[in-house]
Amino acid sequence: MSYNFVIFVKTYSRDFEHFKLMISSFNKHNVCHVPMFVSVPQSELGLFTSFKSDTVSIISDESYAGEYFIKQSYFNRGIGYLNQQVCKLSFWECGFAENYLCVDSEVVFIRDFIPSDFMFDEHTPYTVLVMDKDLSCEKFYASQRSERETLIHRVFDAVGLHDPRLRTCHGNTMLNAKVLRSLKNDFMDAHGYNYEDLLRISPYEFSWYNAWFQKCGLVKEMAVEPFFKTFHLRLEYTYSRLRQLTLEDYAKAYFGVILNGNWKRPALKYKNSGVGLKVLNKFLETL
Repeated sequence: MSYNFVIFVKTYSRDFEHFKLMISSFNKHNVCHVPMFVSVPQSELGLFTSFKSDTVSIISDESYAGEYFIKQSYFNRGIGYLNQQVCKLSFWECGFAENYLCVDSEVVFIRDFIPSDFMFDEHTPYTVLVMDKDLSCEKFYASQRSERETLIHRVFDAVGLHDPRLRTCHGNTMLNAKVLRSLKNDFMDAHGYNYEDLLRISPYEFSWYNAWFQKCGLVKEMAVEPFFKTFHLRLEYTYSRLRQLTLEDYAKAYFGVILNGNWKRPALKYKNSGVGLKVLNKFLETL
């Protein structure tokens, strides 16, 4: 069966605890029964089978992306990291959906959602296209900013998109099968590229999609800001709690929050400020 819109999750056993929180929040807030496809390694299917339901399908990575898997690393990214990008770029080839929202295991949905939150109309997805100005100003991001900008430039140069705004996104965005089909048939095949070749040029799957989306013009552009609030570092999370921002506050603008799973001691759940932080915040207001 082919759907117009689904949610796609690429995960594996190491992210299992995060995944359990994500799927629980998904089931709670999925008021319109949007289908979800969860892709995991063939060897780990048994670990995730219990999550299968009327709305959740569990599939193996190898069933659709196995022939494209990368066997060496690039840009200090591990093979597994690169192959999850291959899965996201090639899921459309299953024929399950015309549009899919890629969601990381670390996502926790914080309010109800319906298809029209992600689709402008039946054929037009909202596309996350931003310049990352706020993040680029942060000192903690300075070491990553230069590399990211260079690698995004490589994508835009490769597809011949001359736009100094370099609009793209970090992740958790909508992908359209028509655009991805064109990326493969009209760009990759024309240059003799496969998915590994793309990631060897630049390991940013969503920038490849976003650059080609803007270049090919096959789908009407309805640009939006990110659907989810991402805390890249624990420091961001700490500042947020210090400012007494709650999940209820974030729910006014976002459908969920993402706490980076690479933290040494990951805060799997966003915790609202306690009395101590509120007192400290009041003190800081007097300085």
